[in-house]
Amino acid sequence: MSPTNFIAFKTKLFIYFFHLQVLLFSQEFIEPNGLALPRNSLASEFSRLNYGFSQIQNGFNFSINSGFIINNGHSNVDNNAEFFSSSKNSKILSSRFSYNNSWIFVELEPYVISNSKNFIKEPIEGSLSYNNNHVVNISNKKQKTGFKQSQIIMHYNGFGIGYGLISHWWGPGFHSALSLSSNAASQKTYSIGTFKDLKFGNFSFGSKIIVKPYNNYIDDQIFFSGLKSHISYSSSSTIITAGFHRTYLSGNFNNLNTTTRFNNNWTLIDAAKLVIEPLFGQSKKDLSYTIPGTPGFDAWDEMLTGFVNFNFVDQNLNIYFDIASDDNRGNFSDLRSHWDHTLGYQIGIKKFEKYNNINFFTGIEYLSTKVSNTFNPKFYRGDPNTISYYSKRSYDYFSYKGRRMGAHSGSSSDDFIVMIGFSNKNSMLFMSYNKERHGIKSEIYPELKNEFCINLHQKITNYSNITLTAEYEKISNYSFVKNNNSFSRLFWLSYSFSF
Repeated sequence: MSPTNFIAFKTKLFIYFFHLQVLLFSQEFIEPNGLALPRNSLASEFSRLNYGFSQIQNGFNFSINSGFIINNGHSNVDNNAEFFSSSKNSKILSSRFSYNNSWIFVELEPYVISNSKNFIKEPIEGSLSYNNNHVVNISNKKQKTGFKQSQIIMHYNGFGIGYGLISHWWGPGFHSALSLSSNAASQKTYSIGTFKDLKFGNFSFGSKIIVKPYNNYIDDQIFFSGLKSHISYSSSSTIITAGFHRTYLSGNFNNLNTTTRFNNNWTLIDAAKLVIEPLFGQSKKDLSYTIPGTPGFDAWDEMLTGFVNFNFVDQNLNIYFDIASDDNRGNFSDLRSHWDHTLGYQIGIKKFEKYNNINFFTGIEYLSTKVSNTFNPKFYRGDPNTISYYSKRSYDYFSYKGRRMGAHSGSSSDDFIVMIGFSNKNSMLFMSYNKERHGIKSEIYPELKNEFCINLHQKITNYSNITLTAEYEKISNYSFVKNNNSFSRLFWLSYSFSF
């Protein structure tokens, strides 16, 4: 038996013999990575309202999960990692196993995904070809197997190290994220830091460094490395959280020894060290990977975001802001003069209400990666109509396996959503309207996406539940062609059994 067939064989054995349901909603425990998927995160917030809190006991947990999608239009489904709709029919069967005690946490989810023939992609060049409604570099294999949302964490009181194949959600939003989102498939990830918040009186703190090694389109070894950190202050009625994400894309490129003083192979450790280097380029100009004679210029792609989240506990109200720049500044004067250069941002609000035995949810969120309208032409260093976010070919336009790793709306875009939801102890219903614009400043005819979605989650027994999703999506100026319209009518059925 070949190594590939042996791995596939082991994967199928896991699927048929192991099953997992994880209910790690208490902050006293490390949460399962499935909550990186935003719809699961919202469901867990409803669960807190219904049940107060749930916490897993030390030991084993199992579930088996399946899903089936019918879609008669273009590629669809955002923020759901491996499983999305790239063809008329898509199916997934997965099984989940976890083990948790005071010093180790393990979760494994082997899966099989089956697709019919992928939708035909209309030709687009550059970063905008990696938006979710286009299929790029997606395998036409009828069946795929592997592991997703799977990791092992060894920790002492929440501080430790981890390794796995996982997706990430770095940001305060419920629909999109600038730094990292669960839109792309699970990636090999090394991590060190806190896996649950460390508490000191009214304050709590969390910080983690991750590195993800993978290869780009010409098989260069590249790395995503990131530092996320936050601090929270809690009172009886309010929790205020402030934090930042500092991320880099770097790689072992052949030209490093010709354009810099760096003469070794660029490694995972080198990538990890980037996130703790000085903030401004002028302070890094003498480092070995910067270009001699410049104020700290390098080949890397950097993003820095800062966010604040106001949680008014008594009112079940969250208001949050996330502001980002994907341009390394030379010094503080440079930052002050060009504060809005490549400015991305997100603004959102989430509100829960409870009347008798019914919970109500309202959420509104707006995200933008388009170049700022407020730049001063006397100082601005670039073309106001250019693409800034996720724009470099050497990093596959900030994508992994054809899927955007950051905001799914992509470069030069904005993304608005309004969502309402209802729940009781047995049912959850979400309805949303989403409007996206792609290539706002860079294209003559930007794509205009309008989406209506209904999602019903129904508890059948204490051990099983079913989820139904119906979605209608229209994209005007599809592929940035005037009056070219594309439609997606999608139905998604999921079932989960646990014990």
